[in-house]
This record gives sequence, structure tokens and C-alpha cells, in this order.
Amino acid sequence: MQGLALPTMDSELRALAWAALLTPACAAYARFAARRLRPGLPRLAALSPTFPVFVYLPCMFSSLHLRLFSTFFHTWLATNKLVLLALDLGPLHPGLPLLPFVLCASLPIKVRLGQSRRPANKQPSSPPPVAEFLRPCARSAVLLGCLAAAYPYAGWLPLYALHYLYCVQIFLTLDLVLSSAALAAAALLGGATMERQFSAPLAVASLNDFWGRQWNLMAVDLLRASAYEPVRARWGRDAGVLAAFLMSGLLHELLYWYMTLQRPTGEMLLFFMSHAAFQIAERWARAAGLWRPPKSAAYLLVTVFMVVTISGMFFGPFVRAGTDVRLTEETKAMVSMVWRAAKHLIRPSGVVSG
Repeated sequence: MQGLALPTMDSELRALAWAALLTPACAAYARFAARRLRPGLPRLAALSPTFPVFVYLPCMFSSLHLRLFSTFFHTWLATNKLVLLALDLGPLHPGLPLLPFVLCASLPIKVRLGQSRRPANKQPSSPPPVAEFLRPCARSAVLLGCLAAAYPYAGWLPLYALHYLYCVQIFLTLDLVLSSAALAAAALLGGATMERQFSAPLAVASLNDFWGRQWNLMAVDLLRASAYEPVRARWGRDAGVLAAFLMSGLLHELLYWYMTLQRPTGEMLLFFMSHAAFQIAERWARAAGLWRPPKSAAYLLVTVFMVVTISGMFFGPFVRAGTDVRLTEETKAMVSMVWRAAKHLIRPSGVVSG
């Protein structure tokens, strides 16, 4: 990859420090302004100085992994949440206490406020936050380790099978990072209950189920509030679906630019719009009684469709730009660093290696 400097420990720690300083500062300012201004143009104008900060933050990182998550956390979610806050919509509300407001603005989390107000003498039905998010963290970490160990022996796999493994890796990585963020936020908020961001996206038999109820539910909620609902109210349900997928496609084109510093190709926009069209067609076919295959057959068909379209239109631009090679190198470097740290920690005290 050309144009993007190689990451160093100093450069990435410096960028993380700036992100850790600027993000809560912008969120605190947004709460201060929102509490004093009515929703609409006055509040949007007051919040607008924070938008360039969140758009620029991913550019501070040279690591592709950190660029990816900064784009998701800051440029996508935080900016979207603050725009919705300006309109008195979305998960943020100026009445939230400062710490929950800052965490909800800075991280891909959503606090179950209704359950946090449960009477003290009534036991919650959901598991404690630590157990709820520690299990997916541990599961994803173990499975990612197994996947990393298997990759050197995966050269004989067909291209689509390898890309299916990439899909599994993306899910596990996102689930690990988002569950870790929710776990940290729950600890800071004294055990507040958080909503899970994933259900079972690798075992779905419907595109509507995948995009609406299984995959990255924080992003789904924001797309629903910022694109789907306004368009649906004016032009109907199908137009709302197209608007939400159009917005998602444009955001992924922006992600491509952040990750490669190259002009977007439009392929990811095509990917999301084709999924919107097939999702609408699937719903029409179900309503007309034309699409009722056995669950196993539906699962197979949806999985094949997902892998083929992801392989051609989603992974294709990144592979041509060399992003997959760079990400693999970063992953190997991270695994090596963690392994060295683990060996250092488990080394018996008082033993000095030669």
C-alpha cells in the first residue's frame, strides 16, 4: 500500500492519547450545548464544531486496525449520534448524566435505561453485564486464535471458502472489540446493563433477519433513525430500506478511503444497494407465498449469496489495494507481541533468561 505510513508503537500510542482526550471532550461539550439549546438548527450549529474532529481522528492512526475502529467509533457512530441529538433523536439525550452520556457518545454501546431503573427488590431477568459480555469476549478471542493458527494451512481452500473465513474473522473481531467496549463501559457505570451488538449473524436463513436483527445492531439502530424512518414516513417502507442501505454504502466507501487513501470505486455502494434490492424482493416473495424453502436450504442459499457478493464487491477493492496483506502483517505483529508478553508474565520470578 502506498501513501500510508507504517505504524510504530510511538505513533499509535500518541494517536490513542489524542483520541482519548478529544473524544470525551467533544462529547462533554455536546452535552453542555444540548442542555442549553432547543433541538433543530440552533443545536445542530452548536454541535457542528465537533464533526471535523471526529472526521479527522482516523487519519491520526497508521495502523489499519485502529483506523478501521476509529472510523466506526468516531466518524460513523459518534457523528451520527450527535446529528440525531441535534434533532432530539437517537440514543443520546442531554438529560443523561455526564459519564453515561460521554460513554454512549464515544463508544458503540447502548444502555438499557429501562432496566437500570428497575426497583431494588426486583431481580433482573438478564444475566449480569460481566457474564453477558465476558463470554463473547472469551469465545471470540479463542476462535480468532484458532483461525489465525489455521490460516497458514488454508492455501488449498477455494477462494470463496477463504472469503467465508474472512467473514467469520470480521464477525469475531467486531464481536470481541464491541463486547470489550461494552464490558469496560458496564464496569465504569457500576454494572449498568448494555445491549448486545450481535446475535447469530452466521446462522441466518433470511437477508431481512441478517441486516435487521442479527448484524451490528448499534449501526442498524442509527441507520433506522437517520435514514430509514424519515424516508419511510414520506415515501414508504421500500424507499426507507433503499435509503438506509444507500447511507451504509456511502459510509463504507468512506471507510475504503480511510483504509487505502485511494479514490473509492463504488463497488461497496453497489454491494449494499444490491442487498437492499434482494432484501425487498425477499420480503415481497414471502408475502406472496413464493419463498418458503426449508430452513436448511434457505440458510445455504443466503450464505452462498452473502459470500459471493462479499467476495466480488466488498473484499475485491480492499484486496486490489493490498489492504488484506497489510492487515495480516499487523495481526501477526500483534500476536507476536501478545505472545512475548505472555511468556514474560508466566516466566518464574527470579529466573533471568540468558
